[in-house]
Amino acid sequence: MSGKFQDINYDIDTLPTMPLIATRMVELINSPRSSADEMAKVISGDPAISARVLKIANSSFYSMARQVKTLSTAIVILGERTLRNLVLAASLRGMHAKFGPMEQMLWEDSMTCALGARFLARSLRVADPEEAFIAGLFRHIGRVVFNNQDSSAYKTLVDQHKRCGPGLMALEREHFGIDHAALGAAVLEQWQLSDAMSLVALHHHDEALAEISDSEAKNLTALVNVASEFPLLLGIFGDCETEVQLAELPGAECLGLDQQQLEDLLEEFSVVFEENRESFLS
Repeated sequence: MSGKFQDINYDIDTLPTMPLIATRMVELINSPRSSADEMAKVISGDPAISARVLKIANSSFYSMARQVKTLSTAIVILGERTLRNLVLAASLRGMHAKFGPMEQMLWEDSMTCALGARFLARSLRVADPEEAFIAGLFRHIGRVVFNNQDSSAYKTLVDQHKRCGPGLMALEREHFGIDHAALGAAVLEQWQLSDAMSLVALHHHDEALAEISDSEAKNLTALVNVASEFPLLLGIFGDCETEVQLAELPGAECLGLDQQQLEDLLEEFSVVFEENRESFLS
């Protein structure tokens, strides 16, 4: 039986499962008997994920007082929830059926939004930064599913969106019968993440996000709505041809932020992001 977010016009049997290493990490974190050494052993089973976790842990974004050389040390210094998030991020990069320019763009978009949402949550103190990271990371998981299912068709939709400006979600509904927001909410529910995560995926583009009744989900959605523009403004998609008025975003209105505040926050984030761009996106 489908859940409340899985009552969709899409074959839910085709939805992806959470990557095994990420599932195991979540299980360990939820277990009162788990240890840093056990977590390190799970992560070290995938050398690519291990290397990426250590690289990000040593970036100035996490402001470590000393270099983190081992996974066990990283877990102690960063904390279990942060390590879980970095493993989830590293796992997301490996979820693509293949990896080319489109997949790199989707990965960079997700990671930049995740880092931006975490930065905004820390700066504004309106949500848990680690929850904001996960919300930003997975808000476009539906796009990953579409691209895995039919990469050629999805690239055509994205190119058409860039050329003639119709909303990408409308194009997705026309071709797939559903948009990435509704599909993403269903995926996250299937992965047994919180309802708040599914609500963020469902409403991160929504003009009416301020009407979300759950305050935690509303704040997370507002943060992700603003952070969703960071990849464009930081050049992840090439040159930004359209001037983005951040203060006009529904998330900015919900958070009570004006244009100057948003520009200052973006400038502060961009400095740290550019210093660590290779660590974050490679």
